[in-house]
Amino acid sequence: MSSKSDVSISETHALENREWYLYGSIADGQKFREVQINRSGFTVGRRFGCDLQLMWATVSGRHAEFRISKNSDLILRDLDSTNGTIVNGDRITGEIVLQVGDIVQLGASEFRVLARDESITQIVETKDFSCLPSQLVALEDLINGTGLVPHYQPVVKLGDREIVGYEVLARSDNPELSKPSQMFALAEKLGLSDALSIACRTAGLNHASNISRDQILFLNTHPTELQEEELLQSLQVLRDADPNQAMMLEIHEAAVTDLPAMAVLQARLKDLQIALAYDDFGAGQARILDLIEVPPDILKFDLSLVRDIDQSSEKHITMVKTLVAMVRDFGIAPLAEGIETEAEAEMCLEVGFELAQGFHFGRPAPKISSS
Repeated sequence: MSSKSDVSISETHALENREWYLYGSIADGQKFREVQINRSGFTVGRRFGCDLQLMWATVSGRHAEFRISKNSDLILRDLDSTNGTIVNGDRITGEIVLQVGDIVQLGASEFRVLARDESITQIVETKDFSCLPSQLVALEDLINGTGLVPHYQPVVKLGDREIVGYEVLARSDNPELSKPSQMFALAEKLGLSDALSIACRTAGLNHASNISRDQILFLNTHPTELQEEELLQSLQVLRDADPNQAMMLEIHEAAVTDLPAMAVLQARLKDLQIALAYDDFGAGQARILDLIEVPPDILKFDLSLVRDIDQSSEKHITMVKTLVAMVRDFGIAPLAEGIETEAEAEMCLEVGFELAQGFHFGRPAPKISSS
């Protein structure tokens, strides 16, 4: 039977042979991964030659240094970085001894401290998580409306370029959750995508100053919302908040799978005086005959059909023209997305598009220009 002193010696030996790791995302959009701190004097920063190079604008050239002591403690020192080095929410001064599970923030980058010793193959602190604590706090703030900075992109009539409305696009002031793809990727992992979508629509209406009541506010949905009663409840709240604002709900074409349910949704939207648009038509399989069973007010053609249309083959132009004519025959207004040049705009007008959207007519902006 081992004595207490034997156990102590064994534990001490394990600690002295501990290997340290950082676990987090190295660059925007990358999955979390392990980074071993493989030497004492391990530097982190934007500058070429650092052991761990992080290209966030908020990370200094030489931001921080990790040192491993003789008894295998992991010590962190800030290298006079501009934005500081933060451990568990507190900015450090001088050096600090790190513990397994600590959260280290280096500018906009964030890592959990993990370790393994020679006697075990698993990392001491479980790495079975997909987000870090500060990201949870940031997501909660977004769902509560704090930090959301909705942007608005104009939708115009192609004939006279009159602005008929603005699409609400999700943005935030959090550098790691600034784009919709980043926000919703995290929200989906946590089962909160519907709540985030509701928050984005609410913020979009609340911040839409200078919009005319007869200009349409295009509001987006998350595909999973179509199966939930909360979608209509949230829209009722918006209608009650602004009874006179023209609104249109955008649903991704690929999400229109249950036509009887869509018919019910459309009827209830009419009760709320909210119009219906199908988004990204043509991005996948163009199911036009299915879509017209529950015809929207507007059908937004995906940019893959519109981009460089002025330089496209006659077959491509004829195909788009045929689809546009069919849509108009059913009383649906066709909208061309992603227009970036005047030549594209002119060709889209020629093939029959009524409405358009894209950088050529205006980039997304946090404020709506007064007309």
